[in-house]
Amino acid sequence: MSADGKLQGEKIEWTALSPEERYRRVTWEGLLIIQRTDEHVWQHQGPEAWQRFSDETRPGWAGPIGRKLVKDHPEELTPTIPGALKLMATYGAEVWGGGHREVTHLRQVSETEGHLVITDHGCPQWRAFSEEMRGVFPCHKACGKEMDSVVKHGLGPDFEVVTTEGRPMGHDDCVWRVRKS
Repeated sequence: MSADGKLQGEKIEWTALSPEERYRRVTWEGLLIIQRTDEHVWQHQGPEAWQRFSDETRPGWAGPIGRKLVKDHPEELTPTIPGALKLMATYGAEVWGGGHREVTHLRQVSETEGHLVITDHGCPQWRAFSEEMRGVFPCHKACGKEMDSVVKHGLGPDFEVVTTEGRPMGHDDCVWRVRKS
């Protein structure tokens, strides 16, 4: 700016990102913020401090996402096992996964149980970890807390989500079990 408050010089334009690219960039940025915060707490305060931090913070940001998704899509995200699985997939593949639906699989086992499976190591959270944290950090605990919070806040306390398989647990696929009491 000049002394009289007017813009000086030649105006320069730039190309806007498409909505799809903007979504991918914002999602990745949010994921990196969470991952780097997790890593910092883990490395500088220890695993026990991280567990407390995770248990105290994840429900506060994952839960409202679940509640908002259900509010916006009540016809599909219903308080049933299929509805819970769809909510988990929407959160995992659409919110954090950048649309990676091809590696996200839903299976209803019974009226009160279902499984969400991420195959082929398609997890964007795993890809966001630094190399030294892969295989050390218990991301299955973090994701389990997130999925449980999304479903309970979105569909109610009758649901419970538990991670049953995952990379840090010695499995190539990540599997969450949802049950309704």
